[in-house]
Amino acid sequence: MKKLIAALLLCLACSFAPNTLPAEEGIDESELFSSPEMISAPASAVYEEDKKTIGFSGEITSALAGVVSSTSNANSLYSYTVANIFLDIRMKQGLKAFANLETTYFSNTKNTEVALRELFFDFNFNRKIYLRTGKQVLQWGRCYLWNPTDLINIEKKTFIRKIGYREGAYGMKMHMPFGTKYNIYGFLDTGNTSAAEDAGGALKYEFLLGNTEMAFSGWGKNNYNPVFGYDFSSRLAGIDIAGELSVSRKDNVRKMVENQGLLDIKTGTEEWSKKASVDFSKSFRLGEFNDRFSVTSEFFYNQAGYEGDIFSDKASYAFASPVLTLDAAGMPALKTTGTKSEFITFNSLYEIHNFSRYYGAVFTTISRFVITDMTLNINYIRNLCDSSGIISSGVTYKNLNDFSAGLLISANTGPGNSEYTHTDEKFGLQLTLGIAF
Repeated sequence: MKKLIAALLLCLACSFAPNTLPAEEGIDESELFSSPEMISAPASAVYEEDKKTIGFSGEITSALAGVVSSTSNANSLYSYTVANIFLDIRMKQGLKAFANLETTYFSNTKNTEVALRELFFDFNFNRKIYLRTGKQVLQWGRCYLWNPTDLINIEKKTFIRKIGYREGAYGMKMHMPFGTKYNIYGFLDTGNTSAAEDAGGALKYEFLLGNTEMAFSGWGKNNYNPVFGYDFSSRLAGIDIAGELSVSRKDNVRKMVENQGLLDIKTGTEEWSKKASVDFSKSFRLGEFNDRFSVTSEFFYNQAGYEGDIFSDKASYAFASPVLTLDAAGMPALKTTGTKSEFITFNSLYEIHNFSRYYGAVFTTISRFVITDMTLNINYIRNLCDSSGIISSGVTYKNLNDFSAGLLISANTGPGNSEYTHTDEKFGLQLTLGIAF
């Protein structure tokens, strides 16, 4: 952690020359702490009036989901309802508090799950240092789907829309703005720690260079290899470009390795492990409206990912350590041999969209589709190593009365026994109806 802090302080010192800092400008604190994951009441003129407000809002979404498999008896259909209650408290002197309570009811099992997705409060020191402490989802990374510099958030972004909100990480976020050209961010991660030395930390120095915004960052935690990152966003010839790169001396990923027919788990198998993502976005005029049609393409490189098609290997291997599973009668049993696919599954080594070395994705949106309040989305993601992918198409509708409806259909494509086809799923369906209040 000391090396991480020293490296970032060196980047900070090298970027500031004498008399280059602009005069302190007025900071819109609501913009500084804005996040696409957080829903809050409008923050207009809270500080000017210096008053206290308490706001309640929420969402209720009913979902019907189904999966069609090539094996007819494996098809499934299930329904559930997700409700989110938001509490937004604005107090004097810039103090704020926010909570997001999520409840999910599953109709087939009659079970109810309750989760506190976010719970934090904000305060500042003389409007120069802004702090947020508690459980929170952070906006850390610039790309649309893959964020290799984000080692803070608990849940990664999903390709298929998740009904509900991401789980927040617990800790304290710090933001020090210097006018409009420089920012320093920090996060002290104290979730799941029982001792001070187990806490994780991240620092980011962000600055503006011409029309390009970029940042250097670093992450460190006890018993993990430090990870250093670089990200940028810019605009060239009407195209928005964003990219991220992370580098570590050794990777921190648990990975299956094969040694003379024996399967084992190791960490740090890659020397100078690198991950990178880059995306290109552009909006077009369609009909009488500007920016009605938008396209985003993204590429992801994961050096620690597997090459080739792991799931198609049906050979039997010995396991270095037995894994606990269930036998045909549903009783606990130790398994000492199996395929690579079984070894990865039993040891929880599979992470969707982060399993192989190369990926690509395209996201398209057409607003005002058929009617004013409807939007069409067509998206495609592909594992470039095994040629499997997912294509999804859906429409969403939301009117001025905060009623919403959505229909999403997805199809898994590619050869059998690949990343997106090894589960035997062919098609997916998601139908949603919701209200916001």
